[in-house]
Amino acid sequence: MTRRRLSGAQRRDQLLDVARDIVAADGYTALTVDRIARTAGVTRAVVYQQFTDLEGLTTALLDRESAIAFAGMGSVERARDIDELGRGILAYLHAAPTSWRIILRPPEGAPPEARVRIELGRAYARTVAARPLRLDPDGPAARILLASIEELARLHLEDPEAHPEEVVLEYLTSLIDWATERASRP
Repeated sequence: MTRRRLSGAQRRDQLLDVARDIVAADGYTALTVDRIARTAGVTRAVVYQQFTDLEGLTTALLDRESAIAFAGMGSVERARDIDELGRGILAYLHAAPTSWRIILRPPEGAPPEARVRIELGRAYARTVAARPLRLDPDGPAARILLASIEELARLHLEDPEAHPEEVVLEYLTSLIDWATERASRP
């Protein structure tokens, strides 16, 4: 069987996919150039050609996973009602479940840059969610709402049978109703 040669961009994506899967399964501390190369079926030199070093690969992985998260949140930004908002959240969770598991429950050994990016993402998510709901994105209602949405997302990704979409949407609707009612009080 002959193996098809990958372009540079395809190889880069392959190596980032391998790195993402290693991080999701065993944490950042398990991420090594040797393991990435072995899992991808390439030499260490191929990994170094693409990323220079492990730090470069980790930065590229964080860049890509952040872009995935921001792209998904952008689609939710256009939601016209609560149901569309909830279904949009579920759609982008399902589009990249491994990426979202890493973002929603950062694995052991996550570099400080991962935490910084997650916090930037949370601030953006609060802004996106707060706008149509007329909430202060830095206020307690928006922060509690986002924390609850994150937990619902984690539960759904970890066990979709125990926490199906319709149940997630019911909770989301109740949480949004609570947040908007609470924020409207003087």
